[in-house]
Amino acid sequence: MNISMKSGVSTAEWSDGPWDVALVGPAVDERGRAAIEFAKSRTGTTIVLEYRADSFTFLVDGRSIEADELSTGLPNLASAAFLLESTTLGFVEVFLACRALVRAGTNGFHLAYVEPKEYKTPRRREVLYRRAFELSSEVPGYRAIPGAAVILTDRRPQHGVFFLGFEERRLDVALEDFQTLRPSNCSVVFGVPAYKPGWEAHAFANNVRVLETKRLSGGVHFCGAENPAGAYEVLLEIKASLEKDARMVVAPIGTKPNGIGAALFAALHPEVGLLYDHPKRSAGRTEQISRWHLYHIGL
Repeated sequence: MNISMKSGVSTAEWSDGPWDVALVGPAVDERGRAAIEFAKSRTGTTIVLEYRADSFTFLVDGRSIEADELSTGLPNLASAAFLLESTTLGFVEVFLACRALVRAGTNGFHLAYVEPKEYKTPRRREVLYRRAFELSSEVPGYRAIPGAAVILTDRRPQHGVFFLGFEERRLDVALEDFQTLRPSNCSVVFGVPAYKPGWEAHAFANNVRVLETKRLSGGVHFCGAENPAGAYEVLLEIKASLEKDARMVVAPIGTKPNGIGAALFAALHPEVGLLYDHPKRSAGRTEQISRWHLYHIGL
């Protein structure tokens, strides 16, 4: 597999496409609406895809199907040119769509992502809240993802890899809920360089308490916040360092591009487990648009 990337402040000079099918999710902010308009402008068919974690089902243009039926619920997976609009799609939608495309034998597909210029913060000026962000209105909790479930009773050693963002509670809850992941066998990955200079400090500061109190000591890694190829390479390196019978468990709770790298890795390594807490994105969670990214996945 290879991942090629292009970025820009607009898509005006991009000649990519047209695609046959675009998969999009619901827009919750300005960049999401812009991303969907881009997808529609260069695609023959646009499909709205939403995952329902409580029932393990998808809504495909409002029609409910079982998650395992996604391969048959999407048209011409092997032959059609697909664009996955990952700004609006959630992690699970990205992973299961990637897995369906890989299993169908496609030669490749594209993913688009739009960076925010600013993240929404509380209307409070106290020093205590200077690194607080209102990115999720609800976080249902860690639930199994079809085909990538974490087996709590597995007697094999398990190594956890956490891609970290701004929300410390997501890491804290994962470590409380999955105590079979020993702190000495947990690695963390920070998005460095960040989208914007200084933003990496938010991730460090917001997660340091959990890292210290839980005594995570499995290693600290870095890859660009906008770089799915870097995330994929980090996972390859960690996997190669594990004991032969160890099972790898990945928690993509950092940036969406790093989540794309994790989704591709899990799609191509079915023995890897995924931890995800299915947050509901807050409306208006970001402000304005920074940069556009287009990733081509060659298989």
